[in-house]
Amino acid sequence: MGKRSEQNPITWLILVALVGILFEISFNTESLVFLGVSALLIYFGKKKSTKSSGAIYIIVGISIFVITIISTVFFKIVLFCVLIYLLFRYRKKKKHPKIIKVETVESSNQSKINRKQPYIKNKFFGNQRIENNIYEWDDINIQCGLGTTVIDLSMTMLPIGESTVVIRGVIGNIQLLTPYDVAISVNHSSITGNVNIYGLEENLFNQNTIYYSDNYDETTRKIKIITSLPFGNLEVRHV
Repeated sequence: MGKRSEQNPITWLILVALVGILFEISFNTESLVFLGVSALLIYFGKKKSTKSSGAIYIIVGISIFVITIISTVFFKIVLFCVLIYLLFRYRKKKKHPKIIKVETVESSNQSKINRKQPYIKNKFFGNQRIENNIYEWDDINIQCGLGTTVIDLSMTMLPIGESTVVIRGVIGNIQLLTPYDVAISVNHSSITGNVNIYGLEENLFNQNTIYYSDNYDETTRKIKIITSLPFGNLEVRHV
């Protein structure tokens, strides 16, 4: 309960910030114009997604959107309140450090919980390439943030049954290389970007789409892929 109550002020600040920013923008003609220009640039960038100019339109549109939001008075006020709150929390923890008590207990027959660090890790900035590296298989659940992520799934021994790959990014590209004898199911969420699944190409705009192999249920080894990439491209192909 204590941990949950500590998170409430930040949650409420975020909600208040969203409502306040929307309210302020709705009465500010200049901000509405900038948001309109941002929406048009993103739209035209989507139309030209196969060209390099399309990516420039999208980046400029997103930049105008972000600058418009952070330029609002309400955003600055809420940001100031968050900094004051974090400073207060820091001073409070400094005055009352957490005391860890080590107690010995009798051994029981309950199973122990083990901890393991997966081979593939989060990387918020920059590119991550797992190619030509042999590694022990663990279900993948990573956040890749900004940049290109390339993971070669053929360089590990996949177990019998369904394996899971979860990748969440913000801006960039995701490329997954899979063996020929493995069936796949892809659940992809995107605001704008291209998808290429074994040669099936699509342009997505604010969509959540599922792709799957015909023999997915019957195949001995299969991979369930869940990806979230607001701005960028996803490619899944055979090695």
